[in-house]
Amino acid sequence: MGLLSSAFAPRKDHKGMSTPSYAARWFLPVCMAVVGAWAWGLTDGNLVMWSALTVMVATPALSLGWYLIGLMSTQFEPLYILDKAEKAHKARIEQRKTSESA
Repeated sequence: MGLLSSAFAPRKDHKGMSTPSYAARWFLPVCMAVVGAWAWGLTDGNLVMWSALTVMVATPALSLGWYLIGLMSTQFEPLYILDKAEKAHKARIEQRKTSESA
């Protein structure tokens, strides 16, 4: 598995539902840190203005970034979050098959 695949592949949980990729999960703290560092210099250390500017700029940046990450994620096959999640999902599917046939 390549670096891009491991970062951008959508993840499935134990119920088989899609969850965000690791790149999307890490984008929030990275984006907030970068925008916060940028805003700190502009606000001269005023905490109220710094927090307001950080939230105001980070909101569209996060939306755009998550959209672009989502576009990249469509190129990769979904992976399970953990091996145990894959086993649990497959066991749940088998259990449904046996209960429907009975």
